[in-house]
Amino acid sequence: MSAALVEKIESETVGGVRLNGWEITSSHMPILNHTAIEQYAEELGFNVPEMIFGNNYLRIRHLASDTLLELNALDALRMVDTSQDSAKSVQVSIAQGWTESSKRNRGDITDVIKPFDWTLSTKYRGTTKNLEFVPSEQGIDYSKLMIREEIHFYDENILYEDDLGDNGTSQLSYKVRVMPSGFFVLQRFFLRVDGVLFRIYDTRIYHEFGSTCILREFSTREAPFEDIRRKVPKKKHDDEDLSLLNNIPFVDGVMKGSQVESEVANL
Repeated sequence: MSAALVEKIESETVGGVRLNGWEITSSHMPILNHTAIEQYAEELGFNVPEMIFGNNYLRIRHLASDTLLELNALDALRMVDTSQDSAKSVQVSIAQGWTESSKRNRGDITDVIKPFDWTLSTKYRGTTKNLEFVPSEQGIDYSKLMIREEIHFYDENILYEDDLGDNGTSQLSYKVRVMPSGFFVLQRFFLRVDGVLFRIYDTRIYHEFGSTCILREFSTREAPFEDIRRKVPKKKHDDEDLSLLNNIPFVDGVMKGSQVESEVANL
């Protein structure tokens, strides 16, 4: 593909590219202020993450059909479980204390607080317009992604993050890569609850330019905390480099046993 057919999008907060009838943009903005976070909490009805990048997004638009696929924090948080037993989804002694502490710290919104998954886990796969995904046996051909190509656009970004009251990490982020042959997106929800478990929810999205469909895969993995800790390499004097438990690529590399759902959407 000729470089002349690639139009770069560059501004103070948004970067991206237009090519082959697609516009792909990624926004980087500061963390929401206290007032905006309170508005999120009031709308959602639960204590939201301490760090929400509510103006960050990834937008993938097919210009001819006005088809849109977007990743954003608010829609992701809308998928946090708020069923009656959701707060018990991860049984850990600090969970109740953490939620009660959050209520005290945000006393002006306690009247709207309802049960919710305090780990802020979300199975969000993206927000769509004029695009319907259905189950499919057709998965992503990862051998195509291993072919060395020019990168027209690459970005990585965080949508929200919380330290669960100094008891772990809950983070939703994404990476996007646009090549001459197509685009690939990885959105990842990562959870570490110290002494309890690790959890990873991955959404992968792939489109090959010239094809009439978009492929999406959603995978889930979960492992006890000690199972991952035992995989930390020993250092001198049998010391463990426990900083690796904060390293998402390390945890991703040693956590096995994912369950994958494949979907396809026709343009």
